[in-house]
Amino acid sequence: MMPCDDWEAAERLTEEFKAVGFYLSGHPLDDYMGALNRKYMGKAVRFLTLDDLTKHVSERGAMNACIAGVVAGKQERKSARGNRFAFAQLSDPTGGYEVTIFSDTLEKARDHLEVGAKVVVTVEATMEADQLKLLARSVAPIDLAVADVSNMGLRVFIDTASAIAAVADVLEGARTAAKAAGRGPVQLCLMDPGLPGEVEVDLGMEFPVTPQIKGAIRSLEGVMEVEEI
Repeated sequence: MMPCDDWEAAERLTEEFKAVGFYLSGHPLDDYMGALNRKYMGKAVRFLTLDDLTKHVSERGAMNACIAGVVAGKQERKSARGNRFAFAQLSDPTGGYEVTIFSDTLEKARDHLEVGAKVVVTVEATMEADQLKLLARSVAPIDLAVADVSNMGLRVFIDTASAIAAVADVLEGARTAAKAAGRGPVQLCLMDPGLPGEVEVDLGMEFPVTPQIKGAIRSLEGVMEVEEI
């Protein structure tokens, strides 16, 4: 059998979902969670994971919140009055959920609800007979939602010297392509067995740092982990 390159992280997750109907090695939103938490920190409407939202509504009652999701499906219906509404199935790193979308919101949100799309949904959350009910009030592409998030940096843990060049290629490509993207510092933590110990290298300049860039670096061979700083 001829050797072949491993899938990138995003492609692997897509193929996992196609094969078994859920994600095995991670979730497509993993690299967005830090940016989303910073985006909504201190806001009147909080960003919560599905688990946290369920717990909050169970213990304290109905609330408005923002929740992220990857769209897994959508079914549109027509009411007795002729108004269109929809049920959309989504998931975040803590589980799957469904939101109801009435006609006024659906007209604005329909283009963002294609299967595989990553979105942020503002919802009214209630608990009915121990079942979480979510009514969507707005839907936005996740990349648009985090576009103005304050800069973050990355610490990249590497265990093979060859990965340094690959990380450099990703960062240089991002620096060349980015226009208004926020920038942050990048540190490399080298953990090669040939070194006397862990060596930390600050690259000495700031690079465009987004969830997509974080995910691209994390998928490289020889990269053990990527942390936000």
